[in-house]
Amino acid sequence: MYRVADIVFDAVDCGEMFRSRAEKYRVFEGEPEFVISVSEEEIRHADGRSKLPDDGRRYMLSGFKFYFELIKRGGMMLHSSAVVTGGKAYLFSGPCGIGKSTHTSHWLELFPDAFILNDDKPAIRLLEDGARAYGTPWSGKHDVSRNGSAPIGAIAFIERAEENRIEPMPAAEAAIKLISQTVRHISRPRMDELLDTAEKLMETVPIYRLGCINDISAARLSSGVMINNKRYHQ
Repeated sequence: MYRVADIVFDAVDCGEMFRSRAEKYRVFEGEPEFVISVSEEEIRHADGRSKLPDDGRRYMLSGFKFYFELIKRGGMMLHSSAVVTGGKAYLFSGPCGIGKSTHTSHWLELFPDAFILNDDKPAIRLLEDGARAYGTPWSGKHDVSRNGSAPIGAIAFIERAEENRIEPMPAAEAAIKLISQTVRHISRPRMDELLDTAEKLMETVPIYRLGCINDISAARLSSGVMINNKRYHQ
């Protein structure tokens, strides 16, 4: 069995890649809330992943199934790199190749206590005391993750720019960005739950638009604003 985002589950036929990356999440007591399994038919029909080997498809599908269950429990996945410093998590999201991991690597240079909680698909849960980010086994090609969690200090959506700038993101735009960087192809009931979670997340956590160049100066700007929860900076 495994515990991810404080959810205990079991996994069957999810492949060696999943087993190796999920080892740090193993638990040996408790009752699973659900069981994840990946069938041969699901592997054959894995949408848009024809270049992945079967083991990679099993790993990918196991993640989709976990995040589907997470939605049912009032949580969501955000395609992002989550860095923790000062006891809080800061999530940087955006399209593949935009520079999420590069940006959080600069935070590691700036803050001696900083570490990457998850470099690709952290889980988010909304609890009574606020929003919390969790490490998960689904952590990008380099498997950078920790079995841990931290309250979310802020979220930023990265875009390329000729100069560094950061500003609060309007709610309507933030909602679109959140939904664009999480699981897709889900049923209407799950989408309704996901939209409800995204709305609550926006009410709980500051969300920014971050235009940046690819160097440490961008991290100095983003950290100065996001850690102090300033409303605007350029």
